[in-house]
Amino acid sequence: MVEKIALTEQELENKLKEMAPEWKTGKNEKGVAFIERVHHASKFMEGIAFVGKIAAAAEDNNHHPDIIINYKRITIRYWTH
Repeated sequence: MVEKIALTEQELENKLKEMAPEWKTGKNEKGVAFIERVHHASKFMEGIAFVGKIAAAAEDNNHHPDIIINYKRITIRYWTH
């Protein structure tokens, strides 16, 4: 089994800027750090298809994000648990 090591906030921000600049960091109301991305679809059903792909990948990896659908705006939020 692979040992999991948590990144510091600064390490996480640096990695995201380098590897995935569309993802941002934040903290929820309990102070738990998360990463978040907002995806803008051109049509509602395109956004739903995008959510389906995210859901399938999340299920395959047993790591499920919060997904918020606001018409054509999709917000994906992940955290370590």
